[in-house]
Amino acid sequence: MGEFLAKQGHEVLGSTTHKEKLPQLKAAGIQGFLFKLIPMPSGEAFNQLFNTDLLIVNIPPGRRTQTPEFYEEQIKYITYLVNQHQVPRVIFISSTSYYPNTNDWVDTNTEPDLEQGSSKAVVQGEKQISKVSTELLICRCGGLMGAGRIPGRWFAGKPTKGAQTPVNYIHQQDLMEVLSHLANQEKWDAPVMNLVSPEHPVRKEVHEAMAKKYDFESPQWQEPEVIPHKKVRSSLSKLDLTILSPIDY
Repeated sequence: MGEFLAKQGHEVLGSTTHKEKLPQLKAAGIQGFLFKLIPMPSGEAFNQLFNTDLLIVNIPPGRRTQTPEFYEEQIKYITYLVNQHQVPRVIFISSTSYYPNTNDWVDTNTEPDLEQGSSKAVVQGEKQISKVSTELLICRCGGLMGAGRIPGRWFAGKPTKGAQTPVNYIHQQDLMEVLSHLANQEKWDAPVMNLVSPEHPVRKEVHEAMAKKYDFESPQWQEPEVIPHKKVRSSLSKLDLTILSPIDY
């Protein structure tokens, strides 16, 4: 995303948690800084990251080694730094895992329900970033496709369930186009958006389309055909952009 914005002529600052990756950022046209949240901020000259017109926060929760409470603390420190530096605008990259599995449509007004599948880390992270005293846009993104993320490849030739379960995906290239469009807008129409393809094919359609395109064995579908899920109502119809169906990726 940083490289994409840099190619558009923006001055881009970016962070990494590994010093050896700083040359990669530089090669992509990004002024890089070492920045870690453990959960307190640490690094080198990272406060410069917050001297910006727009801050895009994309820090996913750790799934294996970190607790939801750890993630909440990370976002709490980001919120403090945003307020301390009076960053005028913030885009926070969240996830559609904010929503519970209703087995039906959900939209930006749907409340989370931790008993029905909402991610505690995502819910608490949004709660913390909402405390910024600035203009904030929360983008709840669907499952990411592209750049090596190919649905179904993990299950190639393996048994899996949920063949007729609808999916919520967005392609990396589409997502970069959308975020760039939002970054260039003077004012956002709503405080929360669902960045997901408006098309919701079922898992079997997507996985078998990917198997054919990338030449791997289709999964072995088992019962039940439908597993707990939700269909996320996309906010992208409000934008004058073309978003592909996951089958067309």
